[in-house]
Amino acid sequence: MGDENPIYLNDSAIKELLSWDTLIPTVESVLSAISDKDESESIQPPRLLMPIPSRHGVMLCMPSFCGTQNIYGFKVISSFRKNIERGLPSINGIITLLDSETGRVKMMLEANEITAWRTAAASAVATKHLYKGEKKVLAILGAGVQGRSHALAMQHLFQFSEVRIWNRTFERAKVLCAELGNWAKPFESIELCVRGANVIVTTTYAPEPIIDMAWLQTGTHINAVGACQNHYSELPLDVYRHSTVVVDAWGSATEELRGLTDCGIELFCELGEVIRGAKKLPGTSKFTIFQSLGMSLEDIATAELIYNKVKDKF
Repeated sequence: MGDENPIYLNDSAIKELLSWDTLIPTVESVLSAISDKDESESIQPPRLLMPIPSRHGVMLCMPSFCGTQNIYGFKVISSFRKNIERGLPSINGIITLLDSETGRVKMMLEANEITAWRTAAASAVATKHLYKGEKKVLAILGAGVQGRSHALAMQHLFQFSEVRIWNRTFERAKVLCAELGNWAKPFESIELCVRGANVIVTTTYAPEPIIDMAWLQTGTHINAVGACQNHYSELPLDVYRHSTVVVDAWGSATEELRGLTDCGIELFCELGEVIRGAKKLPGTSKFTIFQSLGMSLEDIATAELIYNKVKDKF
């Protein structure tokens, strides 16, 4: 790279460079790679999580490397749930992309857009591989940044007949649906939003369950994305007990989902194992859950995708 300065991109520039057509396959590829660590030379230690209780916040530090894909870097983010009341994004951070051969800094990127896009892309990949039924009704719980990105990613890949959006404050759900277009419908009742849905995405900060198992139809797939403090408080334990639970990466899951496993909930496998055909879903559970914790490799692969688009312009 010589002595040139690293490239820096803010969220506005990043938004113009991303597309679902290229990002979803990229995220699918790294999800597969992390489940075959020896072959792909993937390294992704459990992320460092530092709670900041007095600010209702948490900081996460996430490094990763993949030798076969030549990607290397790290992300540092903060999640402050009270930011919503301030009119600010709840998640903020930065991604540093490094040269996989030398360790030199290639690019620094604001993390908000990448986090929103890659999380939704991972849920889309999970839905593709874990849910084989008809994709008519999608219910999204939470009308924030992740709710928006999931609506766009899911509709891009699957073209649901009906997209329902619920939020704790109904007005926010109406605003998001107006922004998305007439294919999205706001719901004031969370029960009515969920009943009859084939696929559900939870993207809230709910500290306790917001779904009742009685509302769910057999075969429903759930992408559990929110509940940043413990990652699994949005769903009741009885839903987990009747589900096949798939995670993005064992390293994070065994640490951060210990509360679930301590309650006797089995984590079945990594999503990458299903993608590669190494594992098959048992087909004996009422529901499937993709417990999305977020992977640094998703961020770094997205950053590398962007870098390859812009490197010749700097």
